Amino acid sequence: MKKLDYDDVINRIGFFRNRANLSARELSFRLDKGELYVTRIESKQVELRVSTLLQILDVLGITAQDFFYLGGEYNEEDKHLLDVYSSLSSDNKKFAMEFLKKLKCN
Repeated sequence: MKKLDYDDVINRIGFFRNRANLSARELSFRLDKGELYVTRIESKQVELRVSTLLQILDVLGITAQDFFYLGGEYNEEDKHLLDVYSSLSSDNKKFAMEFLKKLKCN
């Protein structure tokens, strides 16, 4: 997985905002900010704060895990696989990893 930088975070905001069919203006209003607030974040005129990012994620209805892990490559099947994997016991996680490694080698 590629290391994220600030530009990636800003790009992911735009990706998920568009995916939610929200304009920058509408998202700004939902954050109780001025109409250009999100535009200014996305154009890097304003430094994004962690608290603001968390508010944006809440408005967009996504988790921080989805935002940071899946980002622009968001895929429901990957998310489902991660959800299933996280619910496995420790022994079953080891078994699943070995199985996946064998699949990858074939």
